[in-house]
Amino acid sequence: MILHAPPRNDMSAAVQSDHARNGIAPLQFAVSFLPDRNNIHASNRANASLYIWLIGLMVILVPVPFGSHRPMPWAIWAIVASVMMIGFVIRQKDYTYRIQTQSGILALAALLPLFSAGQLLPLGHLFDGAFSPNAAPKTLTLSPSATLLAILRLATYAMLFILTFEVCSRPRHARKLAQIIFYGVTLHAVVAMILLSVMGDRSVWGEKTAYLGWATGPFVNRNSFASFMGLGIVIGIGLVFTPQKHRRADPRILPRQTRPRADARTVANAVCLALLCSALIASGSRMGTVATIIGACVTYAVMATGNTHKVRITWRQLIGAAGILTMFALFLMSRDIGARLLFFMPDLSIRLDLYANIWDLIWTRPWVGYGLDTFQVAFPLVHDQRASPAVIWDLAHNSYLTLWAEVGLIAGTAPMIALAWSAVRLMRGVRRAARSEFAPALALGTLAMAATHSLVDFSFEIQANTLLLVVIVAMGLSLSNRYQMELK
Repeated sequence: MILHAPPRNDMSAAVQSDHARNGIAPLQFAVSFLPDRNNIHASNRANASLYIWLIGLMVILVPVPFGSHRPMPWAIWAIVASVMMIGFVIRQKDYTYRIQTQSGILALAALLPLFSAGQLLPLGHLFDGAFSPNAAPKTLTLSPSATLLAILRLATYAMLFILTFEVCSRPRHARKLAQIIFYGVTLHAVVAMILLSVMGDRSVWGEKTAYLGWATGPFVNRNSFASFMGLGIVIGIGLVFTPQKHRRADPRILPRQTRPRADARTVANAVCLALLCSALIASGSRMGTVATIIGACVTYAVMATGNTHKVRITWRQLIGAAGILTMFALFLMSRDIGARLLFFMPDLSIRLDLYANIWDLIWTRPWVGYGLDTFQVAFPLVHDQRASPAVIWDLAHNSYLTLWAEVGLIAGTAPMIALAWSAVRLMRGVRRAARSEFAPALALGTLAMAATHSLVDFSFEIQANTLLLVVIVAMGLSLSNRYQMELK
């Protein structure tokens, strides 16, 4: 503590008595204690470092139990996120929460869980939907337990979003978190390739029963694994091709021995990026590959143009562009993905028939839906010959249609608007940035990737992918705050 006061007046008793006889009142000193700002900043830095590691480890561990697409992992990660959030709040002193600057986006996103909670009310008799009159269930949701678990999952996303936003207020914090996550995703890629090629095409949890011959890692579905790899590739693009000035504010004032370390890290990141690309190809996911290409291009374009809106033509940019084009060519010409692209049109026709059938479901209850996470129960109500009856359609293979079918057009559109609003803020943040468009570029790339892949698949309905997307977007928005853009 710093004592902010004049020197203490230690008058003897005799002097005090003289003053009293002469009618002179003793001097009064107001003593105020001000907190030591250096200690507070050091404490905040320590808190940020701790929670960066905790968030990074959680993102890395979430995919292990089948991509956390099970009720038990949802409950476990909700508890972990709650403990982290409570610990963060308790440790903060004299702290102003920056998340209030995103109140509009949070309000839109909160509409989904709040509306889903309303679906638990006994109002099902007011909306027959696809049911015959007087045969609708008691509640609006067809499965209250499934909807409650989905709300729990959304609460986990909200807590991780707030934590990430608060601790990534400095570019170096965002880069540290991105680096931790990048190495963790690479580890998943290495394990997946070992399981596929060395261990005889096994899963993390034993024998595989589906997607034999394709890399799936800890996920059940190869497309979900491809999305996780794609998010890692987008992060890798940012880490590898970050211009030198983004890593060093002034190279002249840095010790010379730190420069080789930065170059070695760039090489290590490039090697990890190559491993991720290999795992993505081994997954054989067509749309996962296309979405990754789009996300990587968006990230690289934002970083190449920055706040100047002009491409900075340097040797580093040229090498980066050539490397990305080569990587994309290898993706598209690979045996696994190239052969599956030949069957894209027939498969798309099947999907379009499914989507037409889902539209019928949406319009039977366009405003209230059938309950969050209840598509598997609701779709059989309208399933007809347009969607192949030989297939059990437990998922819509389109996250937009899934939301509209489950919570209606209004509540289902709210999170889409929130993400679009986030993209606008990220682009504005890039224009204002002097040297920290790294995190906003990653966030824009991952948003583009998720928006594309969600058109024809459900990969971002898997908790492992959604959680990583939320963390990256929060990291980007945190540095898009105009009051924080110039901090190093």
